[in-house]
Amino acid sequence: MLPVQVLLLNNTRKQKGGSLVEIIIVAGIIMSSLGAILGLAAFFLATSQVVQQTSQAAALAQEALEIVRNYRDGTSWAVGLDAVTPGGPYHPVQSGGPPPAWTLVSGSEAISEFTREIQFEEVCRDGNDDIAPCGFPADPDTVKAVVTVSWTERGRNHEVELVEYFTDWKQ
Repeated sequence: MLPVQVLLLNNTRKQKGGSLVEIIIVAGIIMSSLGAILGLAAFFLATSQVVQQTSQAAALAQEALEIVRNYRDGTSWAVGLDAVTPGGPYHPVQSGGPPPAWTLVSGSEAISEFTREIQFEEVCRDGNDDIAPCGFPADPDTVKAVVTVSWTERGRNHEVELVEYFTDWKQ
């Protein structure tokens, strides 16, 4: 009978030590899982910030194209888009009123954390009247507008660029 009691005592001591090791292993697994979850949460938060900024930048670029369209429609071609110097940059400024009108001024503009600028380029057409690389004659009735909105987020540069062609539709 005595040997059985000694055997039970040794089993009980081994189980107590085994339980402590199991608790430490489970705690380590839980801590590493929480670390991974927190890392993913931080990644998704940073990604959602870039997505939100990209959406704002796209809206600012689209707004600039609408302003250029409004400017073209509010002036004659000869004094409006045909008079802008290719290159740039330009930015829109609201003036006058009522109703207020838009003008294009040299330079880029800062809007909150964004920088917006509009570049104008001449458009060339081939013999079929299709847009072609310059080297063909320039089309005096078409201007290419390139709007760029850029910003810096956590040391990384980002930009959104929209392109549109404007024509002298009143001729």
